[in-house]
Amino acid sequence: MNKKIGIIDEPISEGSLDHLDISIHADSLIEYIKETDTPITIGIQGEWGSGKTSLINSIYSALNEGEDDKKKKYKQIWINSWEYSLLSSPEESLMKIVSKIIKELTKADEGVKTAEHVGKAAKKVFEGALRIGASVVGGTSGADVAKELFDETDKSITALREQLSKLVGEIKSSDKQMFEKVIVYVDDLDRIEPKNAVAILELLKNIFNVKNCVFILAIDYQVVVKGLEHKFGKQTPENEWEFRAFFDKIIQLPFMMPMGQYNIGKYVNGLLIDIGFVDGDGLDDSSIKEIIMRTVGGNPRAIKRLVNSVSLIQIFSEKKNDGLNYDNESEGISEEQAKFLLFSLLCLQIAYPYIYSLLIEKPDFT
Repeated sequence: MNKKIGIIDEPISEGSLDHLDISIHADSLIEYIKETDTPITIGIQGEWGSGKTSLINSIYSALNEGEDDKKKKYKQIWINSWEYSLLSSPEESLMKIVSKIIKELTKADEGVKTAEHVGKAAKKVFEGALRIGASVVGGTSGADVAKELFDETDKSITALREQLSKLVGEIKSSDKQMFEKVIVYVDDLDRIEPKNAVAILELLKNIFNVKNCVFILAIDYQVVVKGLEHKFGKQTPENEWEFRAFFDKIIQLPFMMPMGQYNIGKYVNGLLIDIGFVDGDGLDDSSIKEIIMRTVGGNPRAIKRLVNSVSLIQIFSEKKNDGLNYDNESEGISEEQAKFLLFSLLCLQIAYPYIYSLLIEKPDFT
């Protein structure tokens, strides 16, 4: 097998090996989504690089049953919120996201009668949001803006939600389509400016609280906290409940990425084998996990960055010495031990550069 040069930082795709051993979590969520009552919003929570997109990719693939849309049980819509937020205000981002969802719904069955009414209701919401946004920029008093938002936009959102509910109901019972549920995935919310991410979350919740719909949001709770600081101030033990209450209002099922249960040794060895650093079963899983957890930590994205550094060192060593020299029998260590030592030193260099520098200057210090 040809070795890879570098590991691409992309989510696990359909059919990829589950080296992290998280399939049991994905399978449990899939069963829950199939059986749950609706409407419901599921929050896949985790820090940057913890594998949220890989998990929802697994769910999407598992529910993507049937040869074509007419034979599938679930209408699935994927939204990359970060792409829609580029060079856009929260109102504009929401318009793009809502438009995409409506377009995907109407594509499911172009013959449903409600599609045109949904478009008109959405246009009214969008025009109201843009007008209110312009009023704020133009200096209209906060009381006037709040009154218009309450009197007009709230009514428009209610009307849109009612039309969306009819649309989803018609699609679900249509002769052409027999979808059991509409599932909307909203990814990359934590790449958006926190205040804007919170605004989009709240608006999405208000619009799409619709029967037969499941929303799956990939979000870092800390992004929500930062996005609410303008409302509640800095988070403290005294006001923590306000942040949590807002989050709980949006999310009915919180799911925390199980980083503590990741099979780190198996995952790292899989990547090291891919780049040709080790052969066979790789290094000792438990030893790999020990050094990883004491240095760079178990975040999959951080681990990929580490393995890319290992790959570069291999190239450098091969060019300098015409191949890595692991003939260390006279030193009393095996090739596997030498590779583990090199790997450990690289982990140390990344996590604790000052200690690594001390080792370079004084290799025999204790």
